[in-house]
Amino acid sequence: MAMSSEGITLVARAGILILLTAAAALFRALIGRGRRADLMMLGGTLGGISLGVAVSALISSWIRADVSVICAVLGIITGWTIAWFLARRIPHDAR
Repeated sequence: MAMSSEGITLVARAGILILLTAAAALFRALIGRGRRADLMMLGGTLGGISLGVAVSALISSWIRADVSVICAVLGIITGWTIAWFLARRIPHDAR
């Protein structure tokens, strides 16, 4: 029994949602609590979405398919990774 394209899209979106939820929980635990950590996480999210959308504009025209969601999710995770590296440099008592 073959899956329709709508079914594949639904399963892919559910997988992306699970990936994003797990990544957000992981990076939130790594970055920690506090006002400064919240701002770093927000900056990582906004910067990552911007990067992902900019990259998807280039890739979508090249492969002739809409990959904006995938690129935005990968951009968000990249932004959170960068925010985590920057948050580690903040002294713990300054948070």
